[in-house]
Amino acid sequence: MSEIDIHQIRYISHKSIMCQCKKISSFYFFCYKATMTLNIQRDLQKSLTLHQSGKTDDAIKICQNILKTSPKEPNTLQLLGAYMKAMGDFDGAEKYMRASLKVNKQQPHVHNNLGNLYFGLIRYTDAIKCYQNATRLNEKYADAWFNWAVVLEKQTDILQSKKYIEKAIKYDPNQAKYYNLLGLIYKHQKKYAEAITLFETALKLQPGYLEAIHNLGTAYRDEERFIEAVNCFTFVLNNKPDQVETWEAIGSLYHSTEDFDRAIVAYQKLLILEPNNLKMHRVLNNMMWETGRQEGFLSSYLQAMQSCPDSRDLVAAYAEELALGSHYDQAVDIIEKALHQQGQYPELLHRLAQIKLKIGDRQEAHHLLEKTLSMVTDNDEYYADFAQLLLEDGDFEYALRQTELAEKINPNYQKTWAIKGDCWRLLGDERFHWLCDYENLVKPMEIKTPDGFAHIDEFNEALEETLTKLHITDVNPRDQTLIGGTQTIGDLYQSRNPIIQKLRMAVLDAAQRYIASLPEDKNHPHLRRKTDRLKFAGSWSVRLRNKGFHVDHYHPKGWISGPYYVKLPEAVNNSTIDGDRPGWVNFGASRYGPKENRTAKRVIKPMAGLQVFFPSYMWHGTNAFHSDEIRMTAPCDIIPL
Repeated sequence: MSEIDIHQIRYISHKSIMCQCKKISSFYFFCYKATMTLNIQRDLQKSLTLHQSGKTDDAIKICQNILKTSPKEPNTLQLLGAYMKAMGDFDGAEKYMRASLKVNKQQPHVHNNLGNLYFGLIRYTDAIKCYQNATRLNEKYADAWFNWAVVLEKQTDILQSKKYIEKAIKYDPNQAKYYNLLGLIYKHQKKYAEAITLFETALKLQPGYLEAIHNLGTAYRDEERFIEAVNCFTFVLNNKPDQVETWEAIGSLYHSTEDFDRAIVAYQKLLILEPNNLKMHRVLNNMMWETGRQEGFLSSYLQAMQSCPDSRDLVAAYAEELALGSHYDQAVDIIEKALHQQGQYPELLHRLAQIKLKIGDRQEAHHLLEKTLSMVTDNDEYYADFAQLLLEDGDFEYALRQTELAEKINPNYQKTWAIKGDCWRLLGDERFHWLCDYENLVKPMEIKTPDGFAHIDEFNEALEETLTKLHITDVNPRDQTLIGGTQTIGDLYQSRNPIIQKLRMAVLDAAQRYIASLPEDKNHPHLRRKTDRLKFAGSWSVRLRNKGFHVDHYHPKGWISGPYYVKLPEAVNNSTIDGDRPGWVNFGASRYGPKENRTAKRVIKPMAGLQVFFPSYMWHGTNAFHSDEIRMTAPCDIIPL
C-alpha cells in the first residue's frame, strides 16, 4: 500500500515550505485494512470521496459517526487529524493524530505526518522526535528521512541533514525532491559544481520541476554564470509569475551586475505580489537613491499602502524613510493620520516618538514611548529606545532600569549594552570598566597572508582592485554611518570571487584567534558567548574619500565587529599619535553625557593588513582625513553559529 504524506515538502531558494496537498490519496490511511470491518472501510472511502469533492464537513461527520461505535479506530482518528490539518485546525489535527498513535504506536506514517504538522508549527524538536519514531519503526521510510533532513537543514545542521537525505536517496533513488534538497546542502557548503549536478539530476527525474530550476539558477548565479542563471529564473517566472523568491533572485542578480533598470522592474514586480515586504522596499529605494534615480523614489510605499491600507508596518516604514530625508513634517502627518484612522497601535506610537526626537520635541517623545510601553511589555527595542531618551535627558538611573527590562527580553541585543555602558559610565559605576575593557576586548590582529600571495601587500593590491569594482554607487548610503564615501551592496562574503573568499577565510581565522585570546567570564555579555562556531552576520566594504569619516556608532545586531584595512592614504600612514590622527579609529567616544565626558578611551592607528575586533556594543568612529587617496576597509559583523 502507498503511504502519501498529507503535506508535501517543497523547496525554493534557501527556504523550505510545507505545502498543503489538495487531495488525500484514497489508499493513504489504510495500513490496517486487515483488521477493519468492511463497513468502516466503506465509510472511510466515502469520507475521502466527499473530502476530495470539497465537502470536508460531511466527510468529518462520517468519521465522527464511526467513532461513536468504534472510538479507538486508529485509521479514522488519523484521517480526522488530516482533515483538521487541511482546514487549519492544528490543535485538532494534533489531538486526533496523537489519539491514533495512543491506540497503535506502530504506525510510522502517522508519526511522520505528526512530524510534518509540528514542522509547520515551527516545533522542530517535536518534529524530530516524530521522524525518529517513524524511521525506527521503518528504517527504509525514505520520506521520513527526507523530512528529518528538512528540519535539520532549517536548523543549519548541514552535516547531519546531508547524512539523512543521503539515506532517503538510498532507499528511494527516484525522488526529485531528495536531490533538490541535497543540492541545496551542497550549495550551503559553497560546493556549487556538485550542487548544479544534483539540481540537474532532480530535473532529469522531474522535468519542469520549478523549485529545482530556481535553485539551479541561484547556483549558476553564485558561480557567476549569469546568463544561465537568468535563463533559469526567466523560465520559472514564465511558468509561475507569482514566484516571489525568483523575482528577488533575478532582481538581486541584476542589481549586483549593475543592470539597475531591470533590477527595479524585478523588485517592483515582487512588491506587487508582496506589498508588505519591508526589506525589499528598503533595498529598492536605497538602490534608487544611490544610483541617482530620483523619479519614483519611495513611490513603492505609496503603491503598497494603496494595496494594504490597514498595514501599520508600511506606514511606520514609510515615515522612517521620510525622516531619513529630513521630511519630518510629512512623516509626522502620515503617522498621525494612521493613528486617527487605525487606532493607537504601539508600532505607530513608537515610530512617531522616534521622529519627534529627531525634531527636538523630547517631551512628546517621552510621553509617546511611555504610552507605547504601557501597551507592549515584551519588546526589547522599545525599552532600549526609551532608555536612550532618558540617557540623553540625564535620567541615568531610570534609563538603567529600562535597559534591565530590555536585557530580560533579549540579553544579546547590543544596543541595550551600549546604553547600559553609558549609564554605568555616567553614574560612576565600576561595572562600566568591566563591560567596556578597551585594553583587553579591543584587539588589532594581523591576518595571515592568504595562499598564492608572497606577502600581505600583494594580497591587498589584488583585494583593492576587486573591491573597487564593487563600489558601483557615487553617494553616501542614506542609512549608514559613513560620511564622504560609498559602501558595497549586499553581503560581501557571499561573493564567489576567490580573492574575497580568501579574505573571508583569513578574517575567520583571525576571529578565532581573537576569541581564543579572550578571558573567561560567564556573566559578561561579550565573553559568555565565546565559541569557535562562528557566522558572519554581515560584511561589506567602505571606500572613504577626502574628508571622509564614520560618525560614532555601535552595531546593534552583532556580537564581534571590526574592519579589515585594505588601503590607506599616505596622510594616515605617516601620521603619529601626537598629531591630528587622520583616519584613526576611536573607541568609547559616546554621543551621550556631558561633552567633556565623550572622549575616546582608546585610539588605534589603522594599518593595511590589520583586522581590528571589538564587542559590537562598543562606541567607535573615525577621524576625517585630507587626501586625494582613498581609505578602503572591509568591515564585518560576527555572531555565534
